[in-house]
Amino acid sequence: MTAKPQQQNRRNIKWVEGLRGITSALVIATHLARALDYHLFWPADEKDGTPRLLQLPFLRIPFQGRIGVPIFAFLTGFVCAYKPLKLAYQQGNTPASLMAIARSAFRRPPRLMFPAVIATICSFILSCFGAYTAANRCDSFWVRFDAPDTKPFAQNVRRLFRALLATWTSTENVYDRHQWAMRPLLVGAFQVYIVLAATIGMRFKYRILVHLLLMSYWWLNVGHLTETFGSNLALGTLLAELSQHRPTQNFISNHQRTLTFIVAPILLLVGGYIGSYPHENENYAKWSLDLMHWLVAEDKEGSRGSLLVPKGSHPGRRCTSFFIHCVAVSLFLSHSLQKLLSHRLLLWLGHHSFAVYLVHGSILRTVGMWIVYGISGQPWTPAGFNEDGTPKEQHNFLHPKSRGHKLVAIVVFTACTYTAAWAWMKWVDTACARATQWLEKRVFEDEEEERKESLAEKGFHHVQTANGNGHALLRPDESERKEPPP
Repeated sequence: MTAKPQQQNRRNIKWVEGLRGITSALVIATHLARALDYHLFWPADEKDGTPRLLQLPFLRIPFQGRIGVPIFAFLTGFVCAYKPLKLAYQQGNTPASLMAIARSAFRRPPRLMFPAVIATICSFILSCFGAYTAANRCDSFWVRFDAPDTKPFAQNVRRLFRALLATWTSTENVYDRHQWAMRPLLVGAFQVYIVLAATIGMRFKYRILVHLLLMSYWWLNVGHLTETFGSNLALGTLLAELSQHRPTQNFISNHQRTLTFIVAPILLLVGGYIGSYPHENENYAKWSLDLMHWLVAEDKEGSRGSLLVPKGSHPGRRCTSFFIHCVAVSLFLSHSLQKLLSHRLLLWLGHHSFAVYLVHGSILRTVGMWIVYGISGQPWTPAGFNEDGTPKEQHNFLHPKSRGHKLVAIVVFTACTYTAAWAWMKWVDTACARATQWLEKRVFEDEEEERKESLAEKGFHHVQTANGNGHALLRPDESERKEPPP
């Protein structure tokens, strides 16, 4: 049965928000694993050892890292493209579509930068009061690396301003290293806007060809993080395009059972197995070693690469990106999966996802580490020299109090994170949204009077129509003419 136009206009895209909510939860799970049980990134604790439950394929995906940022990149491509394409497809209004692109491009930087700056300042304040002492001295290298070390106040202030700038230049922010993805996501959004503006007047088949070529380009490009951002951004734009194409949606509706119960599960199973590729120590388990030989094609002569993992690329990120592609296509094809992701709990999580991303790092390095290692960071022996003058080999890092303390820390950290995210959205994000909206109103011409004032500044003025109906027309100022009108 063919989908009706009215049904097309009411297409469910709430699943996008639900997917965003799941992604924020996956980011938390990944960072907890990094901080408290790094061996979950391996296929086993030791070579040929018995793997734990969360080290097995599929089950390891939420905890092994690499998954959150690629999903955010895909969602950026989809969301940035959806509204302009909807205006172009359903309303046939290309000028309105281009205006939507312009407004979105204007809103994007402040909507990312304002909250990120506030989160960095909050972390700076915590650093000034020594809140990261336990994190600086714990035995988790990842936590120590993420936590800013103690500095005198003047140096701390200078470091703050460098961090605020470096977040958007070199992606280095010592107060919140999780903001490293902000700049690539911002640049990626503008890549989407450029593609939309350049292709909005093309015929459908040629626009699809452009998206496919971009996906191929980013996939074959072995530059840093190209598979994480470029290919997923292009996939999001492609699916946003197809979601507006009525023949494609009619085909999906007419074959929904096959797509939901056969195609989508196959994609998820194949993608999930490949996406389970370990972060390191692939030779610790047979299944991961087989994946390495198959995908990386590593032999005595070195890596030859493959279609999924080109030579010179990062195997783990390539495999995760392939998994994200499979998940995205499965969601696009299956209305049942879309409905599942449209649950109100997932929508709530999705609404608070950006706030979770911004606040969870500081809470983990403070409250979480306080519970596991203690607030004082004592006893602590700083690195230096032994009594005989020889240098000490390493710090005497703090060790977790117990496994029970870790479990309590996970529960308390999660509760504090989502409580802080709720408060952030209620006050901080609302204020940032209002500031962005105020800027947008000042910059863009929304009302008729504002357009008239703008044209008047360019040398136009109001005149009455010849029939005296009172409607104002805009004509060039005659005093500005250098030649008589034709």
